[in-house]
Amino acid sequence: MDIGYARVSTKDQILDRQLDELTAAGCDQIYSEKASGKKGADRPQWDRCLATLRQGDRLVVVELSRLGRHLGELAKLSEELQERGIGLKILNLGIDTTTPAGKLIFNIVAAVAVMERELLIERTHSGLAAARAKGNVGGRRRSITDEQIKEAQELYDERRFSMEKIARVVGVSPATLYRYLKVGAQ
Repeated sequence: MDIGYARVSTKDQILDRQLDELTAAGCDQIYSEKASGKKGADRPQWDRCLATLRQGDRLVVVELSRLGRHLGELAKLSEELQERGIGLKILNLGIDTTTPAGKLIFNIVAAVAVMERELLIERTHSGLAAARAKGNVGGRRRSITDEQIKEAQELYDERRFSMEKIARVVGVSPATLYRYLKVGAQ
C-alpha cells in the first residue's frame, strides 16, 4: 500500500499542491498537517503515518524536506524504514527505495549525510582545541577581575565590612564574592 505524507511548515502555506501530487502518484491513504519540521516539533499526523506503515508498504512524499530538515535525521528514518521493510518514494527526486537503483541512490545520500555530520564534529573538535591552545577556554566570562578579587579580599580580611558592603564597593554580587574569596576563620 502507498501511504502519502504532506506537510507545510507555516499556517500561511497551502497543502493543495502536495496533496494533488500524492493523489496523482496513486497513494491509497494520505496524512497531512501544518507543522514545523524542526526536531522535537509536535507532528501528530506524522506519528500516525509512521504507525500505519506496515512491512511491504511504501511511504510517498513530494519532497525529501517534508520528512525532516537534517540529513542525519533522514538517514535515521531511512534505516528505520528499511528495518521495518517499508519502501520510500520521493516524487521530485525520482527516488524509489523499492527498486535497486533507488535504494542505491538513497543509501549514497544517507552515507553523505553521515560523513557530513562526522566532518562537522571533527571541525568543531579541532576548532575548540585550537582555541584552547591560544588560551581561550570558552564558556561564560568571569564577572569579576583579579584586581576586584584582590581588593575584596583585602576588605574582607580587615573584618570591618559586611559581604554585602564589600560587594557594593567592588561592583559585583555577594554570591560572586563568596565564589572567589577565601572566606573562613583567621
